[in-house]
Formats: sequence, structure tokens, C-alpha cells
Amino acid sequence: MYSISATNYVILTALLCGALFMFLQGLRKRWALLARGRPWFGQTLSRPAVLAKLNWRAFLARGVLLSRLIKRPASGIAHLLLFFGAIVEIAGHGLFPLSWLGVDVYDGWFGRFVMGGGREVAGIAMLLGILFLTLRRTFPPERLTVRKVRHGFLSMELLLLLIVIAGFVAEAFRLTDPAARGYGEFLGRGMASMMRGLGADLLVTGNQAMWWLHGLMGVAFIALIARTPMSHMVLGPVNSALANRRSGINLPPIDFEAEDDAGKEPVFGAAKLADLNQKHLIDLSTCLWCGRCHEACPAAQTGKPLSPKNIMATCAEYLERSDIENAGLIDALGQDAIFNCTTCGACIEQCPVSNNPAEVVLEFRRHFVMDRSEMPDTMAAANRNLESRGHPFVGTGANPEDWRKGLDVPLFAPDETEYLLWIGCSVTYEERAQQIARAMVSILEAAGVSYGILEEARCTGDPAKMMGNEMQFQEIATGNIEAFQEMKVRKVITMCAHCFNSFDRYYPELGATWETVPHSVLIDRLIQSGRLKVARNDAEKITFHDPCYLARHNDIVDETRSVVAAVGRLIEMPRNRKDSFCCGAGGGNYWGGQGGTARISDVRAEEALATGADKIATSCSFCLLMLTSSASKHTEERKVFDIAELVAAALPPGQEAGVR
Repeated sequence: MYSISATNYVILTALLCGALFMFLQGLRKRWALLARGRPWFGQTLSRPAVLAKLNWRAFLARGVLLSRLIKRPASGIAHLLLFFGAIVEIAGHGLFPLSWLGVDVYDGWFGRFVMGGGREVAGIAMLLGILFLTLRRTFPPERLTVRKVRHGFLSMELLLLLIVIAGFVAEAFRLTDPAARGYGEFLGRGMASMMRGLGADLLVTGNQAMWWLHGLMGVAFIALIARTPMSHMVLGPVNSALANRRSGINLPPIDFEAEDDAGKEPVFGAAKLADLNQKHLIDLSTCLWCGRCHEACPAAQTGKPLSPKNIMATCAEYLERSDIENAGLIDALGQDAIFNCTTCGACIEQCPVSNNPAEVVLEFRRHFVMDRSEMPDTMAAANRNLESRGHPFVGTGANPEDWRKGLDVPLFAPDETEYLLWIGCSVTYEERAQQIARAMVSILEAAGVSYGILEEARCTGDPAKMMGNEMQFQEIATGNIEAFQEMKVRKVITMCAHCFNSFDRYYPELGATWETVPHSVLIDRLIQSGRLKVARNDAEKITFHDPCYLARHNDIVDETRSVVAAVGRLIEMPRNRKDSFCCGAGGGNYWGGQGGTARISDVRAEEALATGADKIATSCSFCLLMLTSSASKHTEERKVFDIAELVAAALPPGQEAGVR
């Protein structure tokens, strides 16, 4: 038999141990760099602190099953073939040394179906997967080359391709031995049948040579993983396990009174890598530069300076050269790019390795605003207006009471009223958005819901937070929390996705305890429970635009569609649900400069109109305002409606208001 001696196995095992040592040393060196970020796991890296951060669902879905990769079927399938094929092959190779201990790994059903046919299929799967990925790197799509190109992938993919090919050739040499065991290895046996004429001596030599070549290339690959972009094979699943359990952007509050161990004031945002937390640095280290975030980013796709890929890649370059303390990074990224972000979260949703580019962008934005007092002029004006007048709508002619003229709207009464109907700044001060509140009052009255409003107009402070002014946000939020606690508010209805997100995500960190429900969700509950009767028009086609702050940030997609389906026939846009395209208002860009080749809302409005729908529905006041403006460029007919407007119009004639 063309057997491999125990000595060879011992030598290769020793080399493998050396490769694993180099692999672990590479990871250790990488962690030493990442640990220089602000603490994210706690002041000490303890096991409980790490376990508390783990997101097992994301680890299994994204890290193991590659759920986000398969959004692009070709690339996703190639990765799945390579990943699971490698698992089977590695498990099979691990059993080979048992042969020189007298164990026949090809004996019985296990040898026939696993060591034989199973490993053969796994090897072919690996070959197909790595061949596709190698060809894609050789002839890359635009997203891989836009702005920056990640070098190092192609050479490692070629090495892996050679390893797989060498594995089949080594298998073929082994199977030329008439006494060789093995079943189901159809490709190897076919190659072996063509090689038997080479002569016994050459076959023995070839068997030894290919065994060593295959083994040494595999050892070299393992040793290089942590020092090349292939580190994503390890860092990707780890980063998914560390992903926040809540979707979207999660910007922690800043303790403005805290001091660090050296007695210094807290860092306001980030100007350099050392100002980012350790999870953000792991994101940078894990980033593939694949460009999926760039393709999904509304700013990048409408020609604006921002590219989340470029942000992450530039930061990764600084990290790679250990340039942690260089405060020039923020200027290298550029103020225009940083303030172009609409905080829509599309980059987060598309990233296959669970990176959060938007949070990195917003940390730099915080520094521009709170440390350097720099931001675009229109945003600065909105911030000043928010500080002086309590809302960001500069130059508005509306008064806080205008939206309820002619309506008998009750004020919230402590211990008597069930829901506080939160009006918010956009519904108060934008004439078109005021129709949402009027429609919502009709719905609540018709359903007999106990509700009331505040006497004075208020803002949640979301525009301040997302424009980077955390200090102003906390001042506004603290005032609202104190007022709500004094009035014993327990339930709040919002008509703006941004208001809901702030109340539900950020206010509890500052002491809020009430339940917040978006108006679309409440309407769906009322319809499903039978408290609200609506007339459905089957002939009316309605397409729905998902607000980013409901769909991507808060996973609210079914309730909104249920409401639309209750009043008409739902027609989906190509980009919908959590893959929806932004309206362009978020992150303070309702007041920001547009720039670029197109307005984001224009692109979305055109996509909606192209469906041929009679109406465009949404469930956020800012989305309504942006899409209304853009749709008006194509038709004088009113096309864009809030969900509440559609439902109010579908109330049966003469339906009586319930008892509050």
C-alpha cells in the first residue's frame, strides 16, 4: 500500500501546532490593538462581561448560517459551499492519523458514506465555492473596487484553491493503490484510473509528494489567517455574536459629569480611533470592504460624499498601522461625508459580518458638534431654533394650536387618561403633517380610546441627538421625563417614527418607564380587535414606504402592512421592509444640504410611482413630508398619505365616536 508513515504524521502535526500558534499569536496581537479602544466589555475583560454581551441568535443566523450573505444568492451560495464543505473536510482529515494506530477509518457505513462519499461531495463543494470567489476577485463587481480595494484576498483565495485541487490529486494518487480503501470517491477514482499507467515508483513518489504538498499548503494557510483579510472567517462569527440585540443604531448616552481615572473630562464623540469603543474597533478589523453598505447607502447612491465603505476602510487602514492616537483621522474622513448620513441603518442591515458603520459615523459627528462646534449651516440653524424655541423648524408660520382648530381634543388627565397622544414637532409645525394628527384624533374617537394631549408643544430631542448634539438631547429628554412622571403618563402614542425610537430606545436609559406605541401599530391592534371598523376598497392600489426608524431600527414591518391591506390592495416596491430605501430626512438631513446627483426622496418617490399604485402610504411624519415634496414634481394630484389618513378616510359614514 502507498501508506503514509507515522513519522510523517508526527512531523505534519508538529508543523500544524506551529501554524496554530502563529494563528493564535496573530489574533492576540490584533486584540492588543483593539483593546486600546474605550471599554465596551467593562473595565476588566471578565467572562461574565463577555457572556453578557453575546447575541447567540445573530451568531447562529449570520455567523454560522450566513443569513445576510445569501441576500446575494451567487456569493452567498459560494460561501455556504466553501464553509460547510470545509467543516466536513477538516473533520475527515482529523481522523486520518487514526489509521496508523490500527483504526480503519474507511470501515463500515461511516467510512462509506462520510469518509468516502461525504468528503468527496464536500471537496467538490469547496472547489466550486472557492473557484467562484477567486473569479469574482479577478473580475470584481463595482462594489468591491469603489473608493478603496482590499488587497490580500486574491492571493489567499488562490492558495485555498490550490489546497483543494492538491487534495483531490493526493486522493487520486492514494486510490491508484489496488489495496486502497474508499467508497463513493467518484472524482478521485476517476482521476486515479487515468494515472495508473504512470508506473509504480512514480505513483508511490507522487503519493508522498502530494500528501506533503497538500499538508504544507494547508499549514501555511492556517498560519496566515490572522495576518490577512481571511481573518474574517474567525472575526465575522465573533463579531456577529457581539452584535447588539436590538436592531439599528444604539448610541449610548454620555455621562457629562463623569471623569476618567486620570481626572480628564469625558470624550465627546470621536476624533481618533482611541475615542471609539472596542466593539467599533472590532467592526473595523472585521470589515471586508465588500461594498454592500455602499450599495445600500442612500447618500452614496445619490452621489454625496459619504460612503460607509470608505469610512470603515479608511479607519481600518489607520488601525492596521496602529495609528490609534492620530486625531487627524476625523478630517481625513471629512465633515461633509460625516453629516451626509441619514442614520437610516441600511449599512447595518446589509453588513454580512454585523458591523455598524452608522454608529462609527455618528461618533465622529458628535465630536464635530460638541467638541469643535462645527456642523452644516442649515443644521446649526435648526439646532439653535431647538434650543431657543423648543423645535427645529426655522421660519415656520404655524402655531402650536393650528393642527387642532375646529376639533375638540382633550388634554391628558393624570390617573384618568389611558394614552398620551404625542404630537411632536413635525406634526405641530408642518402644515401637511398636521393632517396626520387630525386623522388620528378621528380614529381614536371612533374606536373609543381614552386619550389626551399635552397643552404645550414639545420635541423629543431626536433631531439634536442624531445631528450629534447629545448634550442638548439629554436636556430635552430629561425635561420630558420629569413632565411625564409628574403627569403619571403610562402609555404614549407617537405619529413619528423618530419620536417612537427616541422614547422607546433612548429615554429608558435616562429614567423613562412608560410604554410607547407607534400609531400604525395601535391602529392595527384596533382593527384586529374589532374596535375599529374600516371599509376596504379592493380596487385601490396602495404601495407602502417603510420608515427606516420603524422597519430597520425597530423591526416593525407586518403591522403597517396589515393596516394598508385593511383599506386597499397592497403593492410592494422592489425595496421594501428592512431593505427599504430611505426618504432622506433622518440624521437631521431634513434640515441639511442635499448635494449630490439627486435628492434621496426623489429617488424613492420615483420608485413608488413606478409601481403604478394609486396612493403611496407611509407611517412617519418626516417620510410623509419628504415624499410629498418629491412626488409633487411628477403630479399635481395628492399621492402620498400617512396610514392614519387612509384609515380615517375608510371609516364608514356615520360611525359614532366611542366613549373616552
